[in-house]
Amino acid sequence: MQQVGVIGMAVMGKNLALNLNRHGYSVSVFSISKQEMKTISEKYQKKTLVPTSSWQDFVNSLKRPRKIIIMIKAGAPVDQTINCLKPLLNKGDILIDGGNSWFQDTNRRFNSLNKLGIAFIGMGISGGEQGALAGPSMMPGGQQAAYEQVAPMLKAIAARNNQGYPCVNYIGPEGAGHYVKMVHNGIEYGIMQLLCEVYDILRTLLKLNNSEVAKIFSGWNHTDLESYLLEITVKILCKKDQQTGQDLIDVILNQAEYKGTGNWMLEDAVNLGAPITVIAESVFARFISGQVISNSDFKYKNSSTRVPNNFINIVQNSLILAQFISYGQGLQQLQLASDRYHWHLDLASITQIWENGCIVRSSMLTKIQEIYSTIGSRGNLFTSSYFGELITHYILDLRQTVMIAQSAAIPTPALSAALNYLESIFNTKLPANLLQAQRDYFGAHSYKRLDRKGIFHTNWYPEM
Repeated sequence: MQQVGVIGMAVMGKNLALNLNRHGYSVSVFSISKQEMKTISEKYQKKTLVPTSSWQDFVNSLKRPRKIIIMIKAGAPVDQTINCLKPLLNKGDILIDGGNSWFQDTNRRFNSLNKLGIAFIGMGISGGEQGALAGPSMMPGGQQAAYEQVAPMLKAIAARNNQGYPCVNYIGPEGAGHYVKMVHNGIEYGIMQLLCEVYDILRTLLKLNNSEVAKIFSGWNHTDLESYLLEITVKILCKKDQQTGQDLIDVILNQAEYKGTGNWMLEDAVNLGAPITVIAESVFARFISGQVISNSDFKYKNSSTRVPNNFINIVQNSLILAQFISYGQGLQQLQLASDRYHWHLDLASITQIWENGCIVRSSMLTKIQEIYSTIGSRGNLFTSSYFGELITHYILDLRQTVMIAQSAAIPTPALSAALNYLESIFNTKLPANLLQAQRDYFGAHSYKRLDRKGIFHTNWYPEM
């Protein structure tokens, strides 16, 4: 009998199963797709991955307590899979959902299966198809006792950080693991958009070609900006299209798509009051890319723009500061979610999990992990001495980058959001007092005063 089962033999499920087998685990696999199972049967010997022909056959092939990893599309397919498995499982069996499920769905499934004595773990997995095979970053949430049973297996297949620690650890109860993965993806949105804006600025203002921008980015990848996303951006800019011989980037339609995790993060950010401005603008930028007005009678003109000699360095510094804010805003939402949902999230542990094997890994994240190890999970990243140094050195560069880009009609939604966030959180004279007066005027919503305690309302209509 096999030690673990994997359901879903698309690339992520297949690669995770191969990773498990490579680390000494015997693996049963199953998919409702006959083509996927045919491919597995033809390509892999039974001693590597053991294909099964039915739900019953799959479940019966596993040692008890059964450990089953579900690697399929989020949403209804997960519920359908669970419904097929439930009659065949026993108390003590463990189901792991390794997809990008909405955390509230995970909460519901967790509570439903818990009543049957079946443990349910919602586990975010980052690293893409290569990470699944070579070593992903994993964020499991659910019953801690159930996690402890699968922890040796997960630690064996996980990526490892520079200190040799596996990039997996228990996140928290119910849907905490999937929530953390959602926030990971939101931070990913922010950093990707920032890189796109910087690419646009360098191409447009300095008239650089793709290889020249790639050379600049490659140099930056040996600085505080070192990251997986910057690394792959260099490779993308150097890639040639086999059909035309042009740079591949120049033949790709400039309309961005999305799968929904960014949208989910915004939805709960509003619920929590989390000001994730960089991430929000990055989501909206994807929406806008599909709504560009190309045939308009309006003639859009931009003013001539002077660029300082050290502009590349200015843009680099701006990116450092803005990228830190993208991380910080996402982690701040995790703090708010931890309080609201009583998860007791350990941000030092979470950022350590992200240090390798995942999409947002970077040298900056390693520094952030060190900060949380010092200040604790309830500490404010934006009051750390490191962030203070970034602001001191780079705030003027960020202002200048945004100003120059906008004068040249180059949109910078994420860079501008980072700048405006900074200008707001350190401004003790925001015009929110006027906003409160407006709310009180038309809706009698009341306000607080500077000179005395209490809640006040003004009679704005004395004649009534």
